[in-house]
Amino acid sequence: MTRRSSPAPAQGSTADGAAVNRDMCPVCGTDANPDVELGGYQLSACPRCTLRFAPQAFRIPVDYDRVYQSPEYESVQVRALQGIDGHEQAEHPTYRSFFEQVRRFPGARLLDAGCGVGRFGHAAYVRGWDVTGIDVSALAIATGRGFAPFPLRSGTIEELIEHGEQFDVVTAFEVLEHLTSPLQFLSSAMRLLRPDGQVFCTVPNWSSTLVQNSTRPDWLPPIHLLFFTQLALQQSGELSGLASVTTGVIWTDPMPVTVLPRARWLARRLLHRGREPLGLWLHGRLPA
Repeated sequence: MTRRSSPAPAQGSTADGAAVNRDMCPVCGTDANPDVELGGYQLSACPRCTLRFAPQAFRIPVDYDRVYQSPEYESVQVRALQGIDGHEQAEHPTYRSFFEQVRRFPGARLLDAGCGVGRFGHAAYVRGWDVTGIDVSALAIATGRGFAPFPLRSGTIEELIEHGEQFDVVTAFEVLEHLTSPLQFLSSAMRLLRPDGQVFCTVPNWSSTLVQNSTRPDWLPPIHLLFFTQLALQQSGELSGLASVTTGVIWTDPMPVTVLPRARWLARRLLHRGREPLGLWLHGRLPA
């Protein structure tokens, strides 16, 4: 994941002459105002695209090898590699949103940018995709390689561009929220696409109460810098130059496809249990 410095906040003033900080939105460039505090950092809110972001955290370096060694990541990601079942992974709510939106065709080549230890790659691989994963963390790649039947590479998408690599789809699961320049990332992803190529991304959903009230260190600044609403994510795709941009909500407890699990799901719905709009997805195409 690429980090870039942000400019220092510009100074403005209120009607009574008091100095205030106004920060430029990383998505639409609009001056934003201080909003809520999260994890000890003040978030700014963009009045135009509704993005929240933590400008004070933009210049704080993050060691992603350490993030990948955190108890939270170990319990959710690394332990899942033990006996991993790609078909089961494909039903994960986040990954399922990809398969519902993006159709595979013979020989389709997929790059998973910011792949971590490669969990999504297993799901895409068993569904017939020609998968490559890439991540800036050499530790995550080394961990994932012991389980992956597809290539995992340590590096950046800019390096792939320099080498002339081309893909039919670029995915980025839970990546944009770590970046100070999400439009630059999406623009770089587009440079890796073959004609009629597609980009698919997911991010945490600021409209989720679990996100707004999180205490998990890996969900807070300086690890998470941007907090997207659906409008902010839509604007990110459109302003980056993607065409046919669509977005949607990822629910933590989506409706199963088989009969018995679906009956249990309906029972939970009647009891108002378990359903939370935890994530958002974005799908766009390379302009013709």
